Amino acid sequence: MMSRFSIPDQREGERVVFHFRRHWFIFLNLFLIYFGLSILPLIIIYFVSFNYNTDISNFFDQNEFFRAVGLTVAFIYYMAMLVFTFTMWTENYLDVWTVTSERIISREQKGLFNRVVSGLGLTNIQDVTVEQKGMVATLLQYGDIYVQTAAEKERFVFQNVPNPYRISKTIQELSEQARHKQNYPGNGV
Repeated sequence: MMSRFSIPDQREGERVVFHFRRHWFIFLNLFLIYFGLSILPLIIIYFVSFNYNTDISNFFDQNEFFRAVGLTVAFIYYMAMLVFTFTMWTENYLDVWTVTSERIISREQKGLFNRVVSGLGLTNIQDVTVEQKGMVATLLQYGDIYVQTAAEKERFVFQNVPNPYRISKTIQELSEQARHKQNYPGNGV
């Protein structure tokens, strides 16, 4: 079981510093996309009926075949849109990154049934870079963090995380402490 203060394979003396997910604005964007896709058919029907001076409801009431086809197409459209939105939300929500006193753990969801979990010791970190793209990301304080390593997976990417500068500074400080502790094991940081 994972909580804010523990992780499944927590080591002796290891403490959790951060658990973080994507910024809330990313989830708001998903909702707005879902809402826009929901009303798109209604907007199309309105413009078609307005431009051709027809009442769509009367057309479907008089033609049962077209009513059945229209309802079937609408059902398929809304179900596909719901599955798409649910998949996108799941992929974003289940991406969780944990920074502990000894390592970084990345748990990323790739589709509904594929999950990638990778870890990185803080002593392997060579560089931490923050990138904020655009005015909204700057105002709402979210962005991407790139952690450069010399390990097997050369670059860890934390996409659209809140407070990226604070997190990157903490990662750099923890990395320095871990290297210092590795070089002077009896010192205890």
